[in-house]
Amino acid sequence: MIYLDNSATTRVAPEVIEEMALCMENIWGNPSSTHAIGRDAGKAISKARKTVAEYLGVETGEIYFTSGGTESDNIAILGGANIKKGKRIVTTMIEHDAVLKTMAHLEDNGFEVIRIAPESDGSIDPDKVIEAVDDKTCLVSCMHVNNETGAIIDIERIAKGVRAKNQRVLVHTDAVQSFGHIETKPYKMGVDMMSISSHKIHGPKGVGVLFIRKGINDLKKSVFGGGQEKDIRPGTENTFGISGFAKAVELIDLKENERIATLRKKLKDELLALGRVHYNGCENASDYILNLSFEGVRSEVMLNALDSKGICVSSASACAGGKHKSYVLAAMKAKLADNAIRFSFSRYTTKEDIDKTIEAVKEIIKLFRR
Repeated sequence: MIYLDNSATTRVAPEVIEEMALCMENIWGNPSSTHAIGRDAGKAISKARKTVAEYLGVETGEIYFTSGGTESDNIAILGGANIKKGKRIVTTMIEHDAVLKTMAHLEDNGFEVIRIAPESDGSIDPDKVIEAVDDKTCLVSCMHVNNETGAIIDIERIAKGVRAKNQRVLVHTDAVQSFGHIETKPYKMGVDMMSISSHKIHGPKGVGVLFIRKGINDLKKSVFGGGQEKDIRPGTENTFGISGFAKAVELIDLKENERIATLRKKLKDELLALGRVHYNGCENASDYILNLSFEGVRSEVMLNALDSKGICVSSASACAGGKHKSYVLAAMKAKLADNAIRFSFSRYTTKEDIDKTIEAVKEIIKLFRR
């Protein structure tokens, strides 16, 4: 099996599995309990919080554990919008559904949502985001790396420009596809809130983080319960998952990027050389995502043909509910959106995987273009 759908989810690292197994066996208490077993679980969560905070270069009190990127996005956007600093929100048309659907909900409840369209190469012009901000704007939410094209958005420039126009605006970024792959330092980027997911970096599913900058004390709550995570995200903490996530963070090695970049370039160059293959993306893109359209072979045909050869890829976001069509490529006005395939890489991707994928695509194109 060759797995090239790492933007959807990643294989759980063996070290993470071992860490979680030890935790399940020995640290199974409720972290809120005051007895010894409960205190041990609480210590495990505190240790994990410190690990994530140190990686991001922030304080431990600014890290909130959630069930994943979707919940982190929802808490940030709903909470930030309801601080009542204004009724306008600025975002983009290429955000994850967790952001787009939350924006639609706010729109139904009286907010004005401005959605910035991407350029034809999938990039987002920071100036267009900044221009959309006015004195009634309360929140700007832009993803750091697009999950379908890999386009990297200049969040630092956006945050700086937004603050120059309106210092009261909160800036949120969905960093699910960038965390662990490129530098993500909230204070350097100038963001107030950042969403992160565990299962994109070889950690377990069902765990995420929301960074909330110190000083944002009036974030409105949308979930109510026992007061865990300082009441931002109440509910008994997932100790096993959180410990596994922290171990995945410890395993991050940005030096892998050079090797991944080489594999991506090889796949891109050799497939484009086949002819009638189009690159859906911009130059400033993540090394971990490659989106190509193949003339004469529709997405579902290529996907299923590769699957029959033991090669896992995708044609759109996994959160699109099994739909093959991509709203991201539609927003880009890509001419061959119905022929697009997304290849996404991880630390476990090998040169042999890429070589076999290239040969498989050649065979499929020859067969279906005949």
